[in-house]
Amino acid sequence: MKLAIQKPRYLMAIGFTIFLFIAGIILFTGHLVEKRLTKIAAFSGVNVYRQKVNVFRYEFNNLLKGTQIAANLFPKLSEDISEKSLNQSLGTLLLSDEKVRQAWYVRIKGKDTSFVYLLRKVNTFQKSAMPGYVKVWVRKQLLLKTAGSLNTEMINVADSLHWLTATNKRQQGNTLLLMGLDINLKDLQRSFYDVDATGISYAFIVDETGLCITNPNEKLIGQRLYEMKPDAMISQVIADGNIRNEVVMSDYLKLPVTRYYIPDLIKGLNWTIIVDIPGFVLDEDLAAVRSYSIYMGLIAVAVILTLIWLYQRRWQKEFLLRREVEIHRQELSMEKQMLNTIAERQQKENALLQLGKLKEKVNPHFLFNSLSSLNALIVQDPDLAKSFVVKLSRVYRYVLESYPNGLATVAEELRFMNEYFFLLKIRFGEALQPLDLDLSEEHLQGKIPFMSLQTLIENAVKHNVLSKSKPLKIRIESRDDGIVVSNNLQLRPDVRDSGKQGLNYLQSTYAYFGNEQLKYGIEAGQYQVYLPVLYLTE
Repeated sequence: MKLAIQKPRYLMAIGFTIFLFIAGIILFTGHLVEKRLTKIAAFSGVNVYRQKVNVFRYEFNNLLKGTQIAANLFPKLSEDISEKSLNQSLGTLLLSDEKVRQAWYVRIKGKDTSFVYLLRKVNTFQKSAMPGYVKVWVRKQLLLKTAGSLNTEMINVADSLHWLTATNKRQQGNTLLLMGLDINLKDLQRSFYDVDATGISYAFIVDETGLCITNPNEKLIGQRLYEMKPDAMISQVIADGNIRNEVVMSDYLKLPVTRYYIPDLIKGLNWTIIVDIPGFVLDEDLAAVRSYSIYMGLIAVAVILTLIWLYQRRWQKEFLLRREVEIHRQELSMEKQMLNTIAERQQKENALLQLGKLKEKVNPHFLFNSLSSLNALIVQDPDLAKSFVVKLSRVYRYVLESYPNGLATVAEELRFMNEYFFLLKIRFGEALQPLDLDLSEEHLQGKIPFMSLQTLIENAVKHNVLSKSKPLKIRIESRDDGIVVSNNLQLRPDVRDSGKQGLNYLQSTYAYFGNEQLKYGIEAGQYQVYLPVLYLTE
């Protein structure tokens, strides 16, 4: 006789019970896994839109960077700077980003007003007539009594929507300067095609009125995409500054997307960036995990499924935490690297810009004085005149040499300084005593800023009295890890402050190459400048 439990109907009942039990476990665990997958999908979406927002924020801040640098540079320029030099200085900075193709500035000096419009060419820029819409807007900016650090406005022109920017007004003496950019937003959108080309989402930007600023669909640029009604999601995002999302049908992709609204894209501008992430992007990443979980549930028993569920829950928490920490670390590292790169580039550009100004100052002023001395020598001492011409040509050949990193060896600088001092000696005679040199062989192989010795000698001659009764004495000697240039102090009362242009150039160069600092001052009746000697490896 068979036991009751061995009868087919009982076996079927037990099998059916086990089937229902396993099915219940599968459904229960599947529901829990699905909730976890939904959280992972949301977390992945946040990472995608953060990446897109960081790219656009960097690009727009980079557009405005040149304007900010130019505005800070203006008070440091001499008041009588020529229009050509001003165009070169401001144009180089205003058009520093290749995506900026038009810039402008207005210079008001006394009763004279100059409207200057700059256009980017392939490798340079040129001055052009200022369009009427820009001139009208600029005149309004000049009439503003108060202004922030940056004023902007969107203006529809025949070809496109144009974004006009203006810095606050800068004053130097009786000269007033206002500058900014004229950005064609359709041209800007085209330049964004190569930015984040591998991204799995797309983004567009609207201002506080719902006006489209950038969009992959260029036809929408300049159109009002949103009516700013109180109950609209974008209005709520702008009002409280919180990020929101919704699932919509994309007019651009013709697919369902998760749309994120992120306010305050750029500090000072009430813009909102909208990032659309296609649904299949997140679903593809999670489909394999979902299928794997289902298969595990079909072949696992209740206890094993429970253990897997507990382990998976703990693992997911740890994974999300580690992932969040890693992303935060990467963002901090990228931001730090970006800031270091910008700081180093600004220091080098500042040093090279000041070096260029030193060259421009040496060329005309020193040449005129040297030619006057040569004119007198031709009659008095023809042989010495020939030597004078050779020395003068060597001096200008060295000045025009290309030193991209702004450094030269001490030996090269010493040879150039001797040629330069020879010309000064012919000019001043006994009023300038011979150089007192005491340099070590080790220092001759090191490097110092280009034209540094000539700059310090020129400053000594410019700021001190030179006469037979009070000759100027200059000494160059090695001391510790650097070179000291000193002269007796007999200051001229009629020399105006030059703004320490030469010393600023030297300080900027040393700041770019490390922690070495230029030191100068008066000690024991002598004006001394300490130049650290650098030993750099390629």
